[in-house]
Amino acid sequence: MNGRIAFPFLTLSDAAVEAAPWSFSLNGGDWHDAGDFLPDWDAASTLRVRRAVRLDPLVAADELHIAAENLRVSLWVRVGTGAGRMPRLILLRDCRELTAPAWRAELEFEIAGHQLSLVLDLQTQFLLATAPSDCARLSPRRVAERLWSDTLRTRIEGEEPRFPIEVTDLRTLLGSTTAASAPWYLHWSPADWNRDFHGAVRLYLNKDHSEFIEKVKQQDGPTLQFLLADVMGQLCERLLLDPEAQEIMAEAEPGSLGAQAATWLQRQWPGRDAAFIRTVIESRPGKFRAGFLALAEIGDA
Repeated sequence: MNGRIAFPFLTLSDAAVEAAPWSFSLNGGDWHDAGDFLPDWDAASTLRVRRAVRLDPLVAADELHIAAENLRVSLWVRVGTGAGRMPRLILLRDCRELTAPAWRAELEFEIAGHQLSLVLDLQTQFLLATAPSDCARLSPRRVAERLWSDTLRTRIEGEEPRFPIEVTDLRTLLGSTTAASAPWYLHWSPADWNRDFHGAVRLYLNKDHSEFIEKVKQQDGPTLQFLLADVMGQLCERLLLDPEAQEIMAEAEPGSLGAQAATWLQRQWPGRDAAFIRTVIESRPGKFRAGFLALAEIGDA
């Protein structure tokens, strides 16, 4: 239970609740306790989550000052996704009343990978199911008053969001230009820095460069380093050219194009504003790009 919130009625302590950790199973594999990051996920995956929760009715009745025979409690679960303090999308809600003698619930849900974005948010709450007829002055009295809660937020794509990669004929995208012979092409637009990063960026690999494509498939270190450094450099350099660059860096929504570029810039120049970093581009452009090569090599992207 979040002890920083002062409710106007009595609530449950962790002594009254036995809540097992959430565990995950990816694509029908083994179950593992959930952590801060879900490895090996992709949009084609199927994820199952589960936990067991039990309420000790005697301890709960004592803590809430409600007669045990009058205590009725509901277990409520919310599964959401998306970056930010609150989930941007609610995938499902589940509510069930706990009853004697077990006062226990086994929770298990299946989530399609394509529904997930950046973060999986799992919130569990105990709510008052019925208004008690025998209780103390500070006891909860209204249906759905929150008695206990916990939340697990697990990143499903690591520190950075992923973006689509596709093999294609660049001549169909770029026409008969010199650019159509490049090994890759990053398609994006700086028109809206608040667009979701995943939907705003797409990397095209030139089908005529088969050896290069094979290196990408094999996750060759230097090849991926060059690719990621180019992605970082393009987005960050263009952001700094925007007259409102400082405002974008400070106010961009988590998970957006602007927020991602701002994250990369702050990793290279922590604590520096857009005006300072812009002087690096103007006076030392080689140093600016070399920094992103180094950042990509670290593996943070």
